[in-house]
Amino acid sequence: MFDIEFIAEEPELQEEGWWGLWGRTTLGDYSERFLAPLDRWQRGDYERQWIEAAERLLHQSDRTGFSTQAGRFWWTMWRQGERVYVHEELLTPERLATLTAFDGAPYALIEDRVTHTEDGAPISEWELTVADVQAFVARRAGQYVPA
Repeated sequence: MFDIEFIAEEPELQEEGWWGLWGRTTLGDYSERFLAPLDRWQRGDYERQWIEAAERLLHQSDRTGFSTQAGRFWWTMWRQGERVYVHEELLTPERLATLTAFDGAPYALIEDRVTHTEDGAPISEWELTVADVQAFVARRAGQYVPA
């Protein structure tokens, strides 16, 4: 199963003075909460990007990314046949600076999938199916307002 969703209805003011909205990513049996900042993107921006990212993987590309922190963190996915491999990535300012224009979903930054670090340590990875991503779109697409 794959899902990415907001689990709070209302944003929460953080001690540092910014507003965030709690969400959850589900990858099979694994689930992780995230706090999405609402400074650059609003709820609908994230939700639209998630559907765009899923559609991209299903119909256009063998790789995509689902942003959970508008240009800071995202879940990258690579499609290989009916399998989908997932990593969580930090988008550093240095990496983002390599883009000519930041559009909120810098797919050009997704490199080829690697399974180990340069030191040989395994990289945390989850495995889904294309059917999991299709089911996500079927559940979520009608809930989000097009841009």
